[in-house]
Amino acid sequence: MEKEKCDCPQCKIREVQEQEAEEMNFAVLVALVPVLTITLFNTVGLI
Repeated sequence: MEKEKCDCPQCKIREVQEQEAEEMNFAVLVALVPVLTITLFNTVGLI
């Protein structure tokens, strides 16, 4: 079931803010992947 889209200004602003927050969260996640990988390899003793 899809939500009906509201055309009010508050909903549009909220949607833009949610998209920006989602992009920022994804960027942080992508930035942490190499750190976690290096930490894992270091813990296992491969580095």
